[in-house]
Amino acid sequence: MIESIKLVNFRNFHEKKLDSIQEKNFIVWENGAWKTNILEALSLLWNNSLSGLQIENFVKKWENIFYIEYQTSEWDTVALSYDKEKKKKNYIVNGKHVSKKKFTDAGYKCVVFSPIIMNLMYLSPSLRRDFLDTILSNSYSEYSNVLKEYKKILSSRNKVLKNISEWQSKKEEILFWDTKFIEKASKIYGYRFKLIHFFESQISQSLEYFNGKIENIDFIYKTKIDEENIEKNISSYITENIERDIILAKTPIWPHVDDFDIYVDGISLTSYASRWETKSVILWLKLLEIVFTEKMTWKKPILLIDDLLSELDDVHKDMFTKKIKYYQTFITSIHIWEENNIIKL
Repeated sequence: MIESIKLVNFRNFHEKKLDSIQEKNFIVWENGAWKTNILEALSLLWNNSLSGLQIENFVKKWENIFYIEYQTSEWDTVALSYDKEKKKKNYIVNGKHVSKKKFTDAGYKCVVFSPIIMNLMYLSPSLRRDFLDTILSNSYSEYSNVLKEYKKILSSRNKVLKNISEWQSKKEEILFWDTKFIEKASKIYGYRFKLIHFFESQISQSLEYFNGKIENIDFIYKTKIDEENIEKNISSYITENIERDIILAKTPIWPHVDDFDIYVDGISLTSYASRWETKSVILWLKLLEIVFTEKMTWKKPILLIDDLLSELDDVHKDMFTKKIKYYQTFITSIHIWEENNIIKL
């Protein structure tokens, strides 16, 4: 469990130390008081930026370096610094500089809750893909690198396709990138299907919140891939559709365009369910994220809840807080919602 947090030159904070951190922590202050920056600092320690901003944007104005540190109940000290001038991160565990992998393995994982997640099923498929990829990056230390390599190979393949379409490259040049693409795409699917199967098997448990009004809830992953033979399936499809890819000058299917949907009694959640029902299912999906992350890492994740409670009615608040009571939690709010550890900035 985290027991203290220290920030130096981070966003609006010159230096801030939070001691006596407990299991449930409410960061309470008025709007515009930088509450979310505390959660942002914690999320960066687990490579899971709350806002998605580039890391240089977290350095305090007129400064070059920020420093974030937390101490645990096991007497470990985990810290991250970033030098804007050198564009370099430093990972530190118990006073020693370590590799990114050792740093990631040493620390906790975090699961982020923010109001935007309530729109998960209404916004673009890219948000839903990011949702899956964030869970997998949290759960498997190597996944982030696999995803990064996949995106680079995809970009290179698309560039060669464009060159072929413009008669600047020979058709044979695509074979090199096809081989690499098939390899990385297959790895991405290997991880994704583990998560997909977990969601498929667990999502129906959310039925308990619908008082018998709904009979079935199904999680459906939308893809062209045949899971039984992923690598062969991708290879065959690419070979058969290479002329189409050249004309389009891009790779139009596979992990970067897949999507998922949730069906309530056979009908898409977004086209049928009420806002209340949609919130219930999405909250359950996020709660499953906690369970999956803990199951894969053998560590209880830290929960970062950014002003989400204002989006929930009393029934959802009660459901939510009962499910998260076994995890250390940091909650930003403008109101004191219940008697726990109150941190005033």
